[in-house]
Amino acid sequence: MKSARFLALALLAGCAPRLFVKPPGDPAAGVLVRWWGHSCFSLTDSAGRTILIDPFDDSVDYPAPTPRPDALLVTHAHFDHANFPGAAPEPLLKPPTREPDTEDSNGPGRGSPRRPAPPRWPYAVVRTTGTHTAAGVEVVGVSADHDDQGGRRHGFTAVYVWGMGGLRFAHLGDIGQASLRPDQRAALAGVDVLFVPVGGKTTVDAAGAWALIKEIAPRAVVPMHYGTARVRFFEFEPIHVFLRDAPNVRWLDGDTFRVRRDDLTSDTAVYVPAPPGTVKKEAP
Repeated sequence: MKSARFLALALLAGCAPRLFVKPPGDPAAGVLVRWWGHSCFSLTDSAGRTILIDPFDDSVDYPAPTPRPDALLVTHAHFDHANFPGAAPEPLLKPPTREPDTEDSNGPGRGSPRRPAPPRWPYAVVRTTGTHTAAGVEVVGVSADHDDQGGRRHGFTAVYVWGMGGLRFAHLGDIGQASLRPDQRAALAGVDVLFVPVGGKTTVDAAGAWALIKEIAPRAVVPMHYGTARVRFFEFEPIHVFLRDAPNVRWLDGDTFRVRRDDLTSDTAVYVPAPPGTVKKEAP
């Protein structure tokens, strides 16, 4: 009650509430990953710190994401990736650039002559490239092409890399290029868990996803942004197209799973959560 009252008073006073930063999570406990559908995931460490990535709008026929995040990461401002307060102040029509801001990158720089500063939210927001500290977690973003034509067709997306729970994660957003540039390769070095689009049409397809996986060499892969019974716009390829070349597939019985460093091996495993709202795997 007191914290809610403080937040309300801070917002009414026109000042930003100070975000409480949770202590580091226990690496032995790993990270709880929940797939909300499409490219949206939440990750929660043992300290209760939650990072939410790319929440979608109601054009995507999954139940709306409902976590209370400590940090929100938005790879680009398209309808199926940026439906959350503070997520999308304007479309990304050029390569994302780092906004000069406070340590949690929660809004554009103060004193901008082009537009007034937006309201600040009770969680950190990262929606640009560069190095940010969000909810006590260092997040590095690099720009990537949203298509295979240098961004000329669909624009650009951010790729985010961060560490929590003793693991290094990367979310490739809507990457459409099937090979990495040097700056991207450097940022993605040493990634343990990779969230990668596989459905094609507006991103890399299955073959492009495998080319990126080969370059990045993560220990675990979580495919995303593919066609399901609930995601039919753009006619994305279904998951089984990507899985044809997967030697080590772990079908999961639900949309939530825990990943620990000690559970990962040198052989890249593909984790396939069940679509939200189901309890069994979606068969090919």
